[in-house]
Amino acid sequence: MSIIVAMSENHVIGRNGQLPWSLPDEWGYFREVTAGKPFLMGRKSYQAADALHSTYRNVVLSTQPDLPLHERSERAGTLPEALALLAAEEEVFVLGGVAVFREVLPLAQKLYLSVVHAELDGDAFFPVLDWADWKLTASRHHGPDQRHAYGFTMNQYQRIPNPPIS
Repeated sequence: MSIIVAMSENHVIGRNGQLPWSLPDEWGYFREVTAGKPFLMGRKSYQAADALHSTYRNVVLSTQPDLPLHERSERAGTLPEALALLAAEEEVFVLGGVAVFREVLPLAQKLYLSVVHAELDGDAFFPVLDWADWKLTASRHHGPDQRHAYGFTMNQYQRIPNPPIS
């Protein structure tokens, strides 16, 4: 399980069901990292106006049995059901929303976290992490320019394994 998310410095990940920024090169990074991989997301993230869907496979967490789905998409009523559907996949990218991030965070082994260098208003926030559980493995900064109102840093983290209890 890998979580991929962009958040502002004050943990905002959304406002009114959309991203509160437009960062074309960060979207390019997202597409590069997730190409050919399955996505796991909640219903609101799946149905958002700016939603990204995998061209390979999408699993949507929803209790709505009649949820309208696009091609290459399937519904799971619970996280265990979604995990069973995705059990054979090498890497699954979790796209949110907030409730899905909270539920999946203890299971995630990788975190692709882009930090937008701004404090923004929003109504959806990424959970606070215990950074002692994570090791930074890669980082790339992109400054503001004509196409990007904000600078951002694309970070990759690996979960630090728990030491064996003796």
